[in-house]
Amino acid sequence: MYFNKEKFFDISRKDVLNPSMTAIWDDMGIGVAVVNGDGICEYMNPIQRKADSFRLIDVVGEHITKLYVPYELECIPTIECLRKAEPVLKKSYFYKTTNNFRASTVSDFFPLFERGKKDGVIAFTIWTGTSPLVEHKPRPAKSAAPIKKTYDYYTFDSLVGEDEALLDVLAEARAAAKSPSHVMIWGESGTGKEVFAQAIHAESARRNQPLIAENCAAIPENLLEAILFGTAKGAYTDAGDRPGLFEEADGGTLLLDELNSMPLGLQAKLLRVLQEKRVRRLGSRTEIPVDVRVISILNESPLNAVGQGILRSDLFYRLAVVGIAVPPLRHRKKDIPLLMRTFIESSDQNQGGRPIGVDPEILQMFFDYDWPGNIRELLHVIEGSLALLGDRSSIERGCLPLHFREACKNVDSAQGPKQMQSLQRVGETFLTGKDYFDYSGIKRNSVVPLKNCMQEYEAQCIRNVLEVTGGNVAKAARILQITGAGLRYKIKLLDVEID
Repeated sequence: MYFNKEKFFDISRKDVLNPSMTAIWDDMGIGVAVVNGDGICEYMNPIQRKADSFRLIDVVGEHITKLYVPYELECIPTIECLRKAEPVLKKSYFYKTTNNFRASTVSDFFPLFERGKKDGVIAFTIWTGTSPLVEHKPRPAKSAAPIKKTYDYYTFDSLVGEDEALLDVLAEARAAAKSPSHVMIWGESGTGKEVFAQAIHAESARRNQPLIAENCAAIPENLLEAILFGTAKGAYTDAGDRPGLFEEADGGTLLLDELNSMPLGLQAKLLRVLQEKRVRRLGSRTEIPVDVRVISILNESPLNAVGQGILRSDLFYRLAVVGIAVPPLRHRKKDIPLLMRTFIESSDQNQGGRPIGVDPEILQMFFDYDWPGNIRELLHVIEGSLALLGDRSSIERGCLPLHFREACKNVDSAQGPKQMQSLQRVGETFLTGKDYFDYSGIKRNSVVPLKNCMQEYEAQCIRNVLEVTGGNVAKAARILQITGAGLRYKIKLLDVEID
């Protein structure tokens, strides 16, 4: 079909990236990305960032080929659309994600023009699944001889550390690997939860069967249901007979990442499959028996998720037969030198294998820092430092990435006089009883519910800590020793205003 360029003659990046349009893109349930005429990313909506693990990376300003690697293609379709200046529609293809999984997508790419001159590309993406970058075949019939197949997964040897906090969790995970029970893993972003999940599978009795992974936050509910349970021909327009991930993982392990992002309605359907050990494809009346072990991952405490109403309690009890809480890096700082050495020696930027040291000042900075991005953040800082190393023989302050140096400065300022004064004020308030009801003058017929007093005091504590951190919720959560999601829930519940 001939492409009528006149239809796109004056639809430019400015038109699709004005405030009204970006407000729409931000809330869409499909991925949206915009690049300029040179292939530089100028916008990516939240769901696309989340699906492709770009939440901790500033993608704006990066060339699109640095963010995505084509899988069995000469170039990614964004570049194809940019070169041809013609739409690439209903493109079904794979690309490699940053967490080494192959993402299956269906996308539309539209060229953008500024008065007829090529101005960029806008892409719309729907994810149809992710899988490890290893091939697997369906299990043979029971009458056939079993096929031995080796899969490349992380093992417990991939987990580096000697801190007691890590060793205790490793012992639990090794015990869980020998058990056939479902496992639930939780912890902050970047702590290595998926490494634990792959290691558990690799040492389990199912290690010669596939490990199928899916991110529950990356896909809209109706599409996620079809991906998990499969479809029967005629279930919806263009639907064919297609097995879901439960069938593909039959005999092996299904890894459900960010389970707390799964809609509650779909959680109920998942619970039924786990209870009955049978799955029914969308549009079918036939149930198919499946033998699947589920490893689920949450980015917050499951009890917090249940309390907030985003995780069904019955599903929690079904999946958390074995529960593993992965400690954040700030709780195992003794491992920082060992992790640094491991990252330096294994980095592609140190292919010559030359000895690289670390300045004592840098090591102290690393110990003082709280590492909100955990192991992943430490790895990125080391990689960035090696990229700026030059002819130096050790990592010095000048080698550190700029964003990390600024973060350390913010930590230092937050721990200055203002923080001490604010924390002192909190302590004085608690001791003197100035800002909470002490019931000393209460009359017999008065009613002052304890719950109201506790909530008011809790709200005041949160206000004080937010003042210390300048409104930074993540830092406030670390001071209060609760999760970021838990603090946001309390802020909303208690109607605390953030300046």
